[in-house]
Amino acid sequence: ACGDKSVWCVSVGVNVKPLLLACSSQSKPGEVAEAVKAAIATGYRHIDGAMLYNNEKEVGEGIHAMIKKGVVKREELFIVSKLWCTFHEKSAVKGACQKTLSDLKLDYLDLYLIHWPMGFKPGNDPFPMDSQGLAIGDDTNFLDTWEGMEELVDAGLVKAIGISNFNRDQIEAILNKPGLKYKPANHQFECHPYLTQDKLINYCHSKGITVTAYSPLGSPDRPWAKPEDPSLLEEEKIKAIARKYNKTTAQVLIRFHIDRNVVVIPKSVTPARIQENFKVFDFSLTPDEVKTVLGFNRNFRSKPGQVTEAVKAAIAAGYRHIDGARVYDNEKEVGEGVHAMIKEGVVKREDLFIVSKLWCTFHDKSAVKGACQKTLSDLQLDYLDLYLVHWPMGFKAGSELFPLDSEGLTIGDDTNFLDTWEGMEELVDAGLVKAIGISNFNRDQIEAVLNKPGLKYKPANHQIECHPYMTQEKLIDYCHSKGITVTAYSPLGSPDRPWAKPEDPSLLEDPNIKAIAQKYNKTTAQVLIRFHIERNVVVIPKSVTPARIQENFQVFDFSLTPDEVKTVLGFNKNFRVCPMHWSVKHKDYPFNAEY
Repeated sequence: ACGDKSVWCVSVGVNVKPLLLACSSQSKPGEVAEAVKAAIATGYRHIDGAMLYNNEKEVGEGIHAMIKKGVVKREELFIVSKLWCTFHEKSAVKGACQKTLSDLKLDYLDLYLIHWPMGFKPGNDPFPMDSQGLAIGDDTNFLDTWEGMEELVDAGLVKAIGISNFNRDQIEAILNKPGLKYKPANHQFECHPYLTQDKLINYCHSKGITVTAYSPLGSPDRPWAKPEDPSLLEEEKIKAIARKYNKTTAQVLIRFHIDRNVVVIPKSVTPARIQENFKVFDFSLTPDEVKTVLGFNRNFRSKPGQVTEAVKAAIAAGYRHIDGARVYDNEKEVGEGVHAMIKEGVVKREDLFIVSKLWCTFHDKSAVKGACQKTLSDLQLDYLDLYLVHWPMGFKAGSELFPLDSEGLTIGDDTNFLDTWEGMEELVDAGLVKAIGISNFNRDQIEAVLNKPGLKYKPANHQIECHPYMTQEKLIDYCHSKGITVTAYSPLGSPDRPWAKPEDPSLLEDPNIKAIAQKYNKTTAQVLIRFHIERNVVVIPKSVTPARIQENFQVFDFSLTPDEVKTVLGFNKNFRVCPMHWSVKHKDYPFNAEY
């Protein structure tokens, strides 16, 4: 919904049904009206628009043409529009809505949304800019704007009101507003597998607010897309699901939202595509397939350079251990951050401890060196301090990092991680890495490496999921007994994991941990990090927020008592947040063993 000539059409009812965005900024005169007519003829009944899209007159023409033909009645349609940012003054809300109704030639809207929580300087320019090219704000408060929205309901101009692009705190502010008359009925925001919005969706649903997803296909035609940006429509795992159901990737992506109880509004002005997008009610994704698609989440709204800035902020804060991996798809940015700080004289290369990981599609012994060299090239380094085998499972080699079969499960290869280990040892001899280790292995798999005939270098480190709900005591004790250091990933329980369910426990909200945090005047995250340090476990919390990066480092001015460590250990539920569920049938899947 980021264009000046856009109309979204979506059908709603007992069964949430997706429709489409009917035109784009390149639309020819009359094209929007024809797209609306084609959508209604196909069966769409929910039409989503906005004043900003500058096409509401054409939308209205399309609607009235189909009403006049007797194809549909007004009461069968669900028409949505949005209040633009330059009309946030409470006194301006009614006039803006009336202008939309006039253009649409309607007496009422079914739903009217505040397009963004931000108010802009009023005037003819929808994007008033200052000398720096930034939007000029006004002094309005969206809580006052909401009062103007409520007045529209009382006046009969709209049947329901809602919001778009608000965050949780902003929604809370409305819900807790003194004298609130009508709560938001719907929240429309960007949502697709690269930005799954699990927390926001769960929060809205918990408050009885329905959710509508815009850009559900990742907006592949967005004008600011870069060649290196990932493409949802080209993701092999999504293609595999599409082949299973004899559907297009777009249809699978639309169905993905429906299966999450989210209204979805894909964009098109092409009649054939409009019809295709509607053919999503003759199949459903399995829960595992939904999890697979959720696994693509990468908070794709991150601005270019954010990882670089995070690395720089971390080094400036005092961090010296940087953990990465080929599969994270950001090693070039990590390298840029590292080299910027070296160039500034903040740190020397030898002061840093840089870690990366061999991905599963490079397990063939002959492929190990090339994979490592690609990582070194991306990081612009001569050597790694530590290189880990990311998982004991080898996947089918190729450009796809997660090759999937028709069941949505990873396709294994015929490699043996013991042969992969020989390739890792060769990296040490070649001077490409200083030490080698493993990740996500179970005890039997570690034993196999340690007992390998001709073993040259034993694993120096084992990186595993570890947090108070998955304390891993037996595996940690075993590793330490063998002289293998342990690194804990997901130490906070990965609260932002895309496959989290509302009923999953939250470490950061656990009252017992909060109580310890209050005692030391620390955050729950700091207590969780300190917990691992007390156990002689390396801990790698994840963040790209400079303030959070600094906060996570402030854990050396307190210690937990032995009793407090025992208390936290008592939270263990063997609750794994990263189960790699799409590899459960792999011959080397590690999590079927006790530990």
